[in-house]
Amino acid sequence: MKQPRLVSSQSGGFSLVEVTLAVAIAALAIITLLGLLPQGLEMSRKTALITTNSNILEQISRDLDNARFSLLPTSAVKKYYNDQGAEVSADSTEIVYVVEIDPETATPASLPQAEKDQPYLKKYVIRIANSSSSDFDFDSGSPLRYTTFNHLVAKTR
Repeated sequence: MKQPRLVSSQSGGFSLVEVTLAVAIAALAIITLLGLLPQGLEMSRKTALITTNSNILEQISRDLDNARFSLLPTSAVKKYYNDQGAEVSADSTEIVYVVEIDPETATPASLPQAEKDQPYLKKYVIRIANSSSSDFDFDSGSPLRYTTFNHLVAKTR
């Protein structure tokens, strides 16, 4: 024997109030995420700058460490890099970073608590500027426009 079905007075859909509330919650979530977009883009730009600076610094440090001590630069040297961190010439149109490698000659490099200067120890100041101008001047420019790193080169002979 079949039982009669109960017919409900409501249909199976959502009410207008429920749909409006769901749309309002979704809109609030989307607006919040859009507010975070500029911060995410800024963080992405800073991360890319730090990564490229690290790659350039690694290349320069490796070159200084592998060079013969007598061939190390004794005066400031400028180098130029593209947006991928590859070295380019001074007249290139792809210059994005200008780097100055400056041997610290004002104070001789020495180890802490050492009695005398070490003849096979040199300190280099490496400055990296995010500039497309090959004429970028590190001396007259604000220190806020470039990043400064220090590197010690030690050789046994």
